[in-house]
Amino acid sequence: MATMAALLREEERLDELDPLRHLRGDDNADANHADEVLSDGFIIPAQRPSIIDQLQTLSFPPLIPELQLSIDAGPGSGGIAWPAGEALARYLCLREERNRGWIKGKTVLELGAGTGLVGLVVAKLGATDVLITDQKPLLCLIDRNIGLNGLRTACQAVEFNWGERLPYPMEKTTCDLILAADCVYFEPAFALLVQTLCDLTARSPSAEIFFCYKKRRKADKRFFILLKKHFKWEDVEDDPQRPVYSRDAILLLRLHRRPTKQ
Repeated sequence: MATMAALLREEERLDELDPLRHLRGDDNADANHADEVLSDGFIIPAQRPSIIDQLQTLSFPPLIPELQLSIDAGPGSGGIAWPAGEALARYLCLREERNRGWIKGKTVLELGAGTGLVGLVVAKLGATDVLITDQKPLLCLIDRNIGLNGLRTACQAVEFNWGERLPYPMEKTTCDLILAADCVYFEPAFALLVQTLCDLTARSPSAEIFFCYKKRRKADKRFFILLKKHFKWEDVEDDPQRPVYSRDAILLLRLHRRPTKQ
């Protein structure tokens, strides 16, 4: 099974052979990207049917038999529970099963939360201070999901635009755990997301960082080129579900901040 590092090296090799390849359509897309379609020569994610103000019930047995999730594509695609978020949430549940109480009392921050799924799950598992962040249009949906699951004492919906100064209460918070799922989708935001990760780790240098990502576009590789200037990473290999979600081009990574140059 190819690691993220191996995939990145291969992408860089292909770029050297054909620097303009990202601007061309691929008539021979492989099965791992069957959910991608060609539009004007560019690869884009397949579009889901419109989903407006629906209630979804998820289960993460045995620890979370039921989690209620309001989903709404009205504010944008972030209002839907996407596969990488579910993969990360299930892995965090697995860690709690293996080491009961590891997340109890921790301070957790979720980036680009959308529905807030991953943050809600860690709060259900015992985290006591969970900041679930996204842009303003999604805050009402996040807050609604916090209320649906009775987690107002543990969770807070916080507006945060990547690349901007850390807002209150993030600027005053030292995190134990930083989580991001399905955050690589809009190329102009790649540098902003990397800057945000740098800002957060400067504030919380000991934080554990999990980053779950579904490869959709060839250009996504450029995010990792920016990321590797400041972070190194490794595949999370102790997840028995890894062979399953890997078939859908989903990777679960653990990030580590590179030492800053003095």
